[in-house]
Amino acid sequence: MIVFSLSEQALSVRSDNTLVSSLLDRKHVRSWEEDVKPKRILMKTRHICILVAAAFGSAVAFSAQAGNNPVEENWWPSEFGPDDEAGATNYITPEKRMAAAQLVKTGRVATLGMPYHNTTPLFPGRVLSLTIPSGGGPTHDLAWSGDSYRQTFMDEIMTANIGQVGTQFDSLAHPMIKIEDQEGWEDGNYLYNGVRLEDVANPYGLKKNGTENVGSFFTRGILIDMVALKGENLPIGYPITMDDYRAALEAQGIEDAMQGDVVLFRTGWNDIWRNNHNLPASEAIANNNAFNSGGPGISPEVCDHLAERKISMLGADNWGIEPYDFIGQGDWPTPFAEVADWAYCHMNLSVRRGIYLFENLDLKQVGEDQAYEFLFSWAPLKLVGATGSPGNPIAAY
Repeated sequence: MIVFSLSEQALSVRSDNTLVSSLLDRKHVRSWEEDVKPKRILMKTRHICILVAAAFGSAVAFSAQAGNNPVEENWWPSEFGPDDEAGATNYITPEKRMAAAQLVKTGRVATLGMPYHNTTPLFPGRVLSLTIPSGGGPTHDLAWSGDSYRQTFMDEIMTANIGQVGTQFDSLAHPMIKIEDQEGWEDGNYLYNGVRLEDVANPYGLKKNGTENVGSFFTRGILIDMVALKGENLPIGYPITMDDYRAALEAQGIEDAMQGDVVLFRTGWNDIWRNNHNLPASEAIANNNAFNSGGPGISPEVCDHLAERKISMLGADNWGIEPYDFIGQGDWPTPFAEVADWAYCHMNLSVRRGIYLFENLDLKQVGEDQAYEFLFSWAPLKLVGATGSPGNPIAAY
């Protein structure tokens, strides 16, 4: 699991009062003592001052990017209620599904999952092994009419961190914010909607926020094709900016992300290991080392924008959503020991807002088909208490 450890408090000012208005609309001030779990302190004086200042026209609000601190932001209960475990799939309404179906114009389909095999690149500590238990022959041999016939079957055994390898979907039981030594907070690892791991942990699956609660995605999908925009695969560490995002929307002739949409970014990064299963082991290992050394990714400002747009999911063809370059190969180095805020988008989209992430997607065909707007359809496996799911979603256009 990805864990964030934060201990310092920070406030910042920005030029709008969107979040403050949202808090007032949701009656956080009135319901604070009634609704918030006892793990959190009652509203502090400085919070009250901020809301009063906003009422007098001050442009005060919390900025996740500037402070990146969960202690000062009222990020739970969720807008879907204190007991919600589904998160942003709540944005996908029946009307949204019917509108998405109208995006299928040609009947063409692209599958968006990469192949799962024994040379799939893995994050350190994770495993993926697929074997045939018989060693290659039939695993079952049963009777069939006649002297010359038998009915035989093949099985496989897959040993894996099933929701966190290859093309992987992060459920709301995956990323957490670890908080220690903060007044009014019980020490622990906090998941979406203020669920504390220490209260729901179980060796056989988490008792809340498991993948079985996600539901389904049948909604508008858009592709932000950075390969087409830049004319080549993005280099390691490249941070996709809001200028890039807006330029892609304009070049592709599509509207900005809307509530409930799935937004996918094509960087070209997983072309590095695309053909691993057909290569000698030594070449596959070299490819995996290159792939895992970092990659281009989505900058905090873009993730913050998509959070404001209330999308249902963000996906990419890299391994971690955000940009990294651990050994300084390119122009945007992020030495491992110097990364201050790991997985910014994981924390600010998934933990704080219940917006899902999908990593290691195959976006090559949908990009080459210039299918920038499509019906995105997929549902995760109902793995009870799990942190994610494998998958092979489809884009229909």
